[in-house]
Amino acid sequence: MSARSLEDLQEELGQLRNRVQAMEDREAIRELTASYMQAMHDARWDDALACFADEAEYDHGLLGELRGKEDLKTFYTEFMPTFEEAGGWAMDFLADPVIEVRADRGEGRWFLLTLLIDPDTQKPAWSMATLEYEYERKPEGWKFVRNRCIHEHILAPYDKGWGPEGGSKLSDATETMPNHHFEKLNAQGGKQRPGRTSRSIRGWTVPTLEPE
Repeated sequence: MSARSLEDLQEELGQLRNRVQAMEDREAIRELTASYMQAMHDARWDDALACFADEAEYDHGLLGELRGKEDLKTFYTEFMPTFEEAGGWAMDFLADPVIEVRADRGEGRWFLLTLLIDPDTQKPAWSMATLEYEYERKPEGWKFVRNRCIHEHILAPYDKGWGPEGGSKLSDATETMPNHHFEKLNAQGGKQRPGRTSRSIRGWTVPTLEPE
C-alpha cells in the first residue's frame, strides 16, 4: 500500500476541521436558544433581549410582528412585565430541534410546549407552537436575526385541552402592544401563515392560511 500523500492528509484534515466547526456551531446555537428560554423563564428580560442582533426581527404571529431592536425592546421590557403583573406565568419546553448551519448563517426549527397561567382567568392553560429561528454569527457570538412563532394552540384551557371544546384565545395583555405590530396579521385577516419549514396545518385551532 503506497503512503498517503501530503495533499491527501491536508484534505482530510480540512474536512475534519469543517465537521468539528459545524458541530461547535450547532452546539453554540443550541446554547443561545437555551439561554434565551432560561432568561424568559427567570423574567430576565434584558438578558433575553441580548440574544438578538441589533437588526433582528421577530414575527410573533398572533402576538405581533417585531421589526428591529426597538420593537423587541418594547415587547420584552413592556409587554412581558405587563403579562406577569396581570398574573401570567409560563414554563416553556423546547423539543426536537433540527438545526442547519451554512458558514455564518443558521436555521433551526423547534417545537414549543408552554404550561402557563392565563392572566385573564388565573387558571392553568396550554400553549403550543412551532418556532422557526434564523441565526447569524456575530463578533460576540451567535445571535437571533429573524424569528417566527407559528401558533398552533394558544391559551387553551387546561381542563378542556386543545380540542374543539377548548379552542384558543389571546390574552387581554396584547392590548398593550402598539397597533403597528399587528399590521401584517391584520392584512391576512387575523390569520397566521406557516413558514417554509412548517408545512403542516393539520389540527390547529388557531386560524391559519396555507403556507407560503
